[in-house]
Amino acid sequence: MKIIYKITFSLVLLFGAGLYTWAQTQNSLYFMNGIPQANKVNPARSPDCGFYIGIPILSPLSTQFSSNPLAYEDIIYPHPTEDSLITFLHPLGDQEAFLNKLKPLNVVTADTRTSVLSIGFGTEAGFFSLDLATRAEANLYIPGDLARLVLEGADEGGVYNMDGTGTDFTGFNEIALGWSGAIGSHWKIGVRAKALFGFGDLSTSHSELEVSTSEELWNIHADMEFNASLPFAEVVYDEDGNIEDIIVEEEISNMRPAALFKQSFNAKNFGLGVDLGVDYRPTDRWLLSASVLDIGYIHWTDEVHKVSFKTDYDYTGLEVNPFEFAGDLSFGDYVDSSFSAMADSLAGGLEFAAGGAYNSHLNPKLYVGASWWATPSINFGLLSRTDFLRETIFEQLTASANFAAGRVLNFTLSYTYTTTYWKNIGAGISLNAGPVNIYLISDNTLNAIFWTAEARAVNFWFGVNLIFGYKKCLELDGDRPLVY
Repeated sequence: MKIIYKITFSLVLLFGAGLYTWAQTQNSLYFMNGIPQANKVNPARSPDCGFYIGIPILSPLSTQFSSNPLAYEDIIYPHPTEDSLITFLHPLGDQEAFLNKLKPLNVVTADTRTSVLSIGFGTEAGFFSLDLATRAEANLYIPGDLARLVLEGADEGGVYNMDGTGTDFTGFNEIALGWSGAIGSHWKIGVRAKALFGFGDLSTSHSELEVSTSEELWNIHADMEFNASLPFAEVVYDEDGNIEDIIVEEEISNMRPAALFKQSFNAKNFGLGVDLGVDYRPTDRWLLSASVLDIGYIHWTDEVHKVSFKTDYDYTGLEVNPFEFAGDLSFGDYVDSSFSAMADSLAGGLEFAAGGAYNSHLNPKLYVGASWWATPSINFGLLSRTDFLRETIFEQLTASANFAAGRVLNFTLSYTYTTTYWKNIGAGISLNAGPVNIYLISDNTLNAIFWTAEARAVNFWFGVNLIFGYKKCLELDGDRPLVY
């Protein structure tokens, strides 16, 4: 029980480091005018000139959770006859409808970014930015056959393929230096180089799991490997390779700032990354753009551990002989001992060990966009976004209308289509009051109001910046400044 508690505490530290700010970059941000953090989705974007500084933690502060393909109404819904809620596991729940919604591999995703420091300034050589951010990326992979096996039971002669089962979580701090500048009169390029410092990781490196059934036996075949880096804890193994103890650093468990800062910039878990962006303006009314984000990796060496589960087990059922239950041995004891023997056989394939160094990769994203200006204050945009998670690719298509009301207010209204859901209506607003810039953006603002039960994702992006230097911008080129 003590070991279970310590494992739980370690996982809480690992996941909790990023849980409070889980978020995903907003598509609606891509075409928003007047927001310095637009360079997070395209490094070629920048304020025309001047200087900005983001308020720590608040620029940006964001949160997101998404499930593919399940919605809220697939899991929880009203009782058919009573004034209460039930789940799909209730006797009156529709388990068949739940199973029909599942894909061969279902993914729950989240990622985070909250900036401790965000500044940018313009020079004759281009616009430079410096960001210090805490990020966490989490993905949970659940095969549909696993749910079918649990809810419907095993069919004779059935084969349940659960390859891909696993989880990936990476928590790290990022120091990013960005530059953007013009090439000629039509092109603008941007690049952001990133140094990454990992503070925790749990990733699936290999996942094969299959259950096949017949009248004679069940076969369980598994070949799974997980890597973990727990810099904040020491894992002690006994002679048999089992976890004997987990010693969490006292300063970490007491949440002392000095210890947390030390773990935040752990050079033993170091990585590199890069973001690239380009804008091309063929005419005054058209802007074509593209960006690739999060090309990078982290090399984990601090408190690295490996968990493997390999087995090829045949379960032939229970053979009951009534003459064996004489004396103190009851039928219940016999069943318990038989299942204990099966559990021991399966557990024999589970191994824990101090592992060697390994790499984890960021989840790359590709954006391709086009925008057209109807007037200097109104433009329309179309954006394609592609996310790469392991071997899985997720596509999104966003259309947006963007308005500038005078020189103080910018507003966007967006619609996003995904392969699993088409009712995603978002909005964003950016207010410039003197040197203060405040903005709030969401890709699914109206979903929560009109289609709450169908929600598959919830997100928002909030930020506060101080922006200066707009008068110099007017003197240089006469473009519409970020703040007036």
